[in-house]
Amino acid sequence: MFSWIPIHRQAIQRIVEQQIPQAELLKVLQEMARAGLKVINLEDRDASGNVPLSEIDPFTFFASFNRGISQDNRQENWRFLKRQWSLDAEVPLDFAGIPVVPNMNSWFIPYATRRSKNQVPNLWSLAAQAAKGGPELLDGELFDRCQNFPTIKLTRLTIGLYWINPEKFLPADSNTRYYGTANGIEIKPEDFKTYRAWMRAMTDKFRRGCPQISHDAYIFTSKADATGEAETSSESSEGKVIATSPTIGYWWLNANPKIWDFAALQVGGRQTYTSHNDKGNKRQKYRYFQEVKPGDIVVGYLTSPNKEVAAICRITRGLHQTADGEKVEIEKTEDLASPIPYKSLLANPELAHCEPLINNQGSLFKLEESEYEIIRSIIDEANIAPKIAIESYDKQKAMEGLFLPETQFETSLASLRERKNVILQGAPGVGKTFVAKRLAYALIGSNDPQRVQMIQFHQSYSYEDFIQGFRPTSKGEFELKSGIFYQFCRRARRDEAHDKPYVFIIDEINRGNLSKIFGELMMLIEPDKRGKEYAIPLTYSEEMDEQFYVPQNVFLIGTMNTADRSLAMVDYALRRRFRFITLRPAFGSSVFRKILESKGAKPELVTKIVNSMESLNRTIEEDLKDLGPNYAIGHSFFCPRDGVNLDESWYRSVIKFEIIPLIREYWFDNEDKVNSQSEALLG
Repeated sequence: MFSWIPIHRQAIQRIVEQQIPQAELLKVLQEMARAGLKVINLEDRDASGNVPLSEIDPFTFFASFNRGISQDNRQENWRFLKRQWSLDAEVPLDFAGIPVVPNMNSWFIPYATRRSKNQVPNLWSLAAQAAKGGPELLDGELFDRCQNFPTIKLTRLTIGLYWINPEKFLPADSNTRYYGTANGIEIKPEDFKTYRAWMRAMTDKFRRGCPQISHDAYIFTSKADATGEAETSSESSEGKVIATSPTIGYWWLNANPKIWDFAALQVGGRQTYTSHNDKGNKRQKYRYFQEVKPGDIVVGYLTSPNKEVAAICRITRGLHQTADGEKVEIEKTEDLASPIPYKSLLANPELAHCEPLINNQGSLFKLEESEYEIIRSIIDEANIAPKIAIESYDKQKAMEGLFLPETQFETSLASLRERKNVILQGAPGVGKTFVAKRLAYALIGSNDPQRVQMIQFHQSYSYEDFIQGFRPTSKGEFELKSGIFYQFCRRARRDEAHDKPYVFIIDEINRGNLSKIFGELMMLIEPDKRGKEYAIPLTYSEEMDEQFYVPQNVFLIGTMNTADRSLAMVDYALRRRFRFITLRPAFGSSVFRKILESKGAKPELVTKIVNSMESLNRTIEEDLKDLGPNYAIGHSFFCPRDGVNLDESWYRSVIKFEIIPLIREYWFDNEDKVNSQSEALLG
């Protein structure tokens, strides 16, 4: 048993210690493919279309030997590599305890269109560290960076580390995690720190080597799964590949969002689904309800009006009798931040024979493993984890760096909570957009990019951009596409029942044709017109049941420049739906002075900025004939980027190239006024 370890060790030493070029690794795989052996996909995809794969990492290379193919095929692959590299180790007789990756999704890197420049080099660095020793030799930041790359995540990354050094790393696949949980291990591996703690707890608990623990986990889970007590995994096997075994089923389940909603179900939540309709008759494909079993994977699809894949689930109980009739039980295992539209799946030629896409009338459909893997890859491409670190936000954190009085921030936040729609208005440079984001973060309690969206209106912005409309496709046809606000509201609905706020920010809201952009939403954004009971068909609804509403947990923040002469009056219908908050220049704020001095500005220069700009603003505000308070110039002009030297030269540059051109527009017919104010600023 574990006869695969020696050849794995020799192969990784050859790759890392001899620093085999990526081109040679790719050449080996290409020769294997030409010899008729089953290897990973060697075709990449960039902006121009399909191209040969030109870069590879050690984990992806090893995937050709550890994927969902037969034991004979895996042995043939190793036999080829043994001859090619003159390896001393024998071809494995077994593959006990070694997790595999799916056939259709074997890479540890995404396509070139989504691949960052540092992803492959980072994976090479991590592989080199792992080859030399255990977790204690790994760079924790590098580990966490790699597990957050598209298509990887912690489970896959730890499987790859186990391939490279099976005696030092333990795979955190579902089999091994379940084995640990069933034996009292409460730690959940989620990042480098918790993975190390989990692995230490596992080895202390079982007092065996990592390959033996992985093997025992598979045996334990298989026995538990036979009794319906554990989830079946597609990640681990003994002697044969579970990924292609008939013990795993793949299904597509339709849910009517008017009855119950996959998206509203929390991860870990369970829901039953009856095998009979309301009239007591068996549902279409009743035999499928009889076939499902614990551990099977379920693609959760929401029917009209949503028409999108919204979740991944698993079967927790097969068909069983309840007081309400025969039912199956499912558990939601994954939420999709970006649901997959039905039309996107229909457009994929590889899914041309997929049962639920041929005819979606029904409840439960069977998926081939290859079909599931294609759908899975589409989901992964659309749901790449955000690259920013999500931080918690309270009022104190939101106030950091703000020149706004704390009382005004509190009042603005209270207005947003109460009215749901606010507009921050003010002259140029008062920090409207900056304040809008801080209000949003304070409201939701974090800087989660999935719950805060910002766009900017302009004269050409349309209803079709904002809500819904027909757009041309690459085939010369027109397709109904959902606009950005429509998609945002759909995303927010998943958390509406849990009262988790979502904030939509519209910068320069008065630059657009508001009646044209909002359309029928002019009514739906009213605070007392939110929710399902006010749902209405949209202009482009294809069916009467395709209705739309703005969820209760959606909040709108607009920003408006009061000094733009080219703008028409804000639509009165929109004005009465928003609460307006005016922001003023904050040159006199103590925070403004502290920030400039902390960035290197001398106190006398800060005093000069404050005195000269306050004097200019008094002149602007007193010119009630042409200007007034709405045209006062804000402090943002003097909030520099990091690395800028805040000296007299910097000050004069801001005045000459930003402030003077602005006041020249203000007093376009009064050159004497422009000259006198310019001299005062530069004097």
